[in-house]
Amino acid sequence: MFSLKRLAGVALGSALAIGSTSASAAVIDFTNSGTGAGSGVNLSCDALGIFNYGGCSVTYNADGLGVDGAPDSQPDQVDGSPLGSSERLILTFDQEMVWSNITFGLWDDNDDARLITDVSNGTYTSDDNSLDLPGVVSKELTIVAYGEPFSDDFDGCIAFFCVIAAGNDSFTLASVEVTPVPVPASGLLLVAGLGGMAAMRRKAKKKP
Repeated sequence: MFSLKRLAGVALGSALAIGSTSASAAVIDFTNSGTGAGSGVNLSCDALGIFNYGGCSVTYNADGLGVDGAPDSQPDQVDGSPLGSSERLILTFDQEMVWSNITFGLWDDNDDARLITDVSNGTYTSDDNSLDLPGVVSKELTIVAYGEPFSDDFDGCIAFFCVIAAGNDSFTLASVEVTPVPVPASGLLLVAGLGGMAAMRRKAKKKP
């Protein structure tokens, strides 16, 4: 028969085990797993711009995830065309995640990506095919393709031609590395519940 002290110890050990198993890092490879089925991530998209009138859909291929806007000359990639449109790939988890690394596919020297989290001041930019995000905690991450007039290969563009130039970014999302944030409240509830049951049992045994 467990004593109150021993039962609380077992409960505490269980809570620590729950916390340790839920905090393991995972790399979700969209080039192999397609939409990332079974990883717990929900995918959605948005396509902004005056020429995107038909909504959007998330696409995937051997190079990773893309966004198909309407119309879209590159439906297999997250891109900024036609005419400076801004396609957005949105990844959402059911719980807070620590985002460690983002890797892009079909990347070249002209590409730029903007990453937006669902927390304050959570905007990051990348001009490389891999971006480390140490310590960034968020349930949601939005990846935006955007052009930068007067930069990249479009130095010296003027007026309307800069708008066209802003559509030069195009890439896929190849993989993300995330770590679930442990939820200590569940462990504390387990300890409190088992401790309370043990106390009630002990009190009942003392009654004549």
